[in-house]
Amino acid sequence: MPKIQRASDVIEQDSEKAFYFIGGGIASAAVAALLLKYQGSGGFVPLAWILVFAAVGLIGFGVFWIVKAKQVTSVSIKCPFCFERNDLIEQPVDDDVPCVACNRMIPILGGVVLSVSQVRCGFCNGLNYYSSKTEALLCEHCNREIQLFQEEGKDSGKRIAKGFAVVDDDQQYELVLVEVGRSSEEVITTLQQMLALNRNQVKDILENTPVTLLQGLPRMKVDLLVAQLSAHGATAEARSLK
Repeated sequence: MPKIQRASDVIEQDSEKAFYFIGGGIASAAVAALLLKYQGSGGFVPLAWILVFAAVGLIGFGVFWIVKAKQVTSVSIKCPFCFERNDLIEQPVDDDVPCVACNRMIPILGGVVLSVSQVRCGFCNGLNYYSSKTEALLCEHCNREIQLFQEEGKDSGKRIAKGFAVVDDDQQYELVLVEVGRSSEEVITTLQQMLALNRNQVKDILENTPVTLLQGLPRMKVDLLVAQLSAHGATAEARSLK
């Protein structure tokens, strides 16, 4: 099955083809005009008309690709890890797709984006994510394999956690922005959506880093927000409220 493409990638590819065809057509028309203007004895007239027809054809192909780029439709899915929107040319059914922001594979089953859970690695205690589709997981931090599931019985079909328990943390946390990083514009846009503030309010907050952005969040929620900010180059931390 062919890989599902992003709508922005398809538009960019079609627009690039249109640019080259139209650029080639304009160049051919310019050369043809020079030949007709300075034809001398007339020996270059046939070549000039060939270039004119070539220019018409190239520009026609360019217009075709422009129309095709404008006709690209998109389907939006939200990454369960960083909550970033991903626009695809069609709805994926069972194929996972990489997130444009955090580059994690978005788990999809039956056309539905699956929710993700957390587990800590028994070797390095690093936090990892998995969905109901996950059969095995490599730790993002130490690259060791975390066996997540085993069959409870031959005929039951029920899967239960094995090896390393899922994090069960009922504490409340605060999200602290430590450093904005280089991509300040991306961070500002992300914080506008995250905090429901306008641009000037967000810029005022960034002038006082490190700064607490949100409080009273469960561990999973704050870790996902930390990952979302990290994807845009910012440094954030989850701090326990004691």
